[in-house]
Amino acid sequence: MDQRQQDIMSRLKALIVERLDLAITADEIGDDQPLFGSEEGSIGLDSVEALELAIVVEVEFAVPIDEETAVKHFYSVATLSAYISELLDAQPATG
Repeated sequence: MDQRQQDIMSRLKALIVERLDLAITADEIGDDQPLFGSEEGSIGLDSVEALELAIVVEVEFAVPIDEETAVKHFYSVATLSAYISELLDAQPATG
């Protein structure tokens, strides 16, 4: 994992806690910890929070998120950051 993806993960964790008003800190979110579900170890986000997270990701990182993307890449901060990094790498350079 490169520095860019680590930076994205850190930013995602902070955004998740801040925007979803969670009662945990960003440091308490594991890179591979499941974001959704009721299983032990999951952060336990629900469907409304999933929608909010998708909007936050679209706005903050300027990447498209659709239902297929959410199902495939929103498992954990690590899977989501890898997807965002991949999309950012594919964007044409501006300037």
